[in-house]
Amino acid sequence: MKNVVAIACLIVFWALNGFAQIPKGVKEIKSKIITGEARWSGTILLRGDVLVAPSGHLQIAPGTRIMFAPNEDKQHSGFDKTRAELIVKGTIFSKGTINRKIVFTSAAKNPRMQDWAGIVILNGKRPAIFEFAVIEYAYNGFDIKKSNPVIQNCQIQFNYNAGVKVAVRSRARLIGNIIRDNGYAGVICETGARPILTDNLITKNQIGIIAFGSASPNLGDLKKGPDYNPGRNALFDNLEYDVYNHASNDINAEGNSWGSKDLNTILAHIYDKQDADRFGAVDFNPIMGNVDLFKKMLLAQQPQTPVTKDTVSTAPVKISKPARSITPSSKSVKTLMPKTPPQEKVTTIDTHRVKEQKTLLAAKPSSQTPKDTATLASATPPATKPESTKTEPQEPKIDYNQVFLDVFLDHKVKVAKEAKPIIDDPARGMYEHGKIVVRIVVGKDGKVEQAKILKGLNYYYDQLALDAAQKFRFVPGTVKGVPVRFSTSILFKF
Repeated sequence: MKNVVAIACLIVFWALNGFAQIPKGVKEIKSKIITGEARWSGTILLRGDVLVAPSGHLQIAPGTRIMFAPNEDKQHSGFDKTRAELIVKGTIFSKGTINRKIVFTSAAKNPRMQDWAGIVILNGKRPAIFEFAVIEYAYNGFDIKKSNPVIQNCQIQFNYNAGVKVAVRSRARLIGNIIRDNGYAGVICETGARPILTDNLITKNQIGIIAFGSASPNLGDLKKGPDYNPGRNALFDNLEYDVYNHASNDINAEGNSWGSKDLNTILAHIYDKQDADRFGAVDFNPIMGNVDLFKKMLLAQQPQTPVTKDTVSTAPVKISKPARSITPSSKSVKTLMPKTPPQEKVTTIDTHRVKEQKTLLAAKPSSQTPKDTATLASATPPATKPESTKTEPQEPKIDYNQVFLDVFLDHKVKVAKEAKPIIDDPARGMYEHGKIVVRIVVGKDGKVEQAKILKGLNYYYDQLALDAAQKFRFVPGTVKGVPVRFSTSILFKF
């Protein structure tokens, strides 16, 4: 009888995850230690941890898709014994292109947050570079300790805890990334971490950036010197706070856009010394406006032609250096909807705050305010020899047939009709309480075309949330005046 039950449970698990057999042409890796030089390309399925040893060099080719079997670790090793991880103690170059991104994702048919553990970087001063990659559905997208990787032009999304967790004196550089829709925080900084963030879009997380203990992230430091950082990050529409300073040090966050030029609006989404004396302050003066999202729109655009090469190679290679929420019954109904940052000039305001008196003070001009360089310049192809037939890949144009992120719409998402889950039998839901996140695709007519669970509770409540999400209606979205399909999230509280 026990065997029958076990088999039945296994069948249900595979059916729910849509992962019954390995697709043709996919290279399966149950567990591996890389001690020499290796190159990955094509489509790869990981069922266990892969460790890049201190002597190892891993190079990942553009267009590679690395899938992690959901909730599985064949060797029960690493930091998470139940989920596969990519652990880097050596050298890694994961460099895609804007047209051929490298994807780290779940192998489930219907992926969810925390299907796999994440990318752990523990390689000290060895090179670790990630460019034009997508990291999604992990516990932490990146978990970085005692290392200084460069993460540039990546999409880090749908991770259960954090998009990027930085700890133990790390000085990781995060440049030009989209860090959004992560369950707890976009970026977590701990134990002396000092990451440098420039030109990132950080939105739709529960908290945008949070610092603990002695951490001190550099979000923008306009003072000339070794710590100079122009900032130019866009932080807005994170559900609770854009920046939460729970650390003892002050945080420099100069030269950024906050989705508003109103002081009180910005203050409402920053937690620091003015809220609790034992924590450091957040210096966000001056404010930068006029953020052009065109470059991020191209970064988020999915390639029109999928990669068809499904091989993996371990031969040696030469490596160059390098929302609101919705609650059933009497509770409130909310949607996770972003506001497009206003098109405005650099603004300097006095950030002195007094709890008893939150009045807008006179602005002081700053000679150190940087010019806005967020606009994407047209790329000029390099000169080629007359006899050469090779051409450089052109930067993609906007594809209006794609599904756009809600943040890129001409106006914020507007709900025309809401729906609440109806709990007719609480016992079927085992009287659980918690949050369910549903990711939806809205058609050009404002109707919901697709709805998927990103973060669930149990089968009963998940189905109620999906049924309610399907009944929503939205004001049709446009990008540059063109009607488009878009994706957004709805948060249900049970």
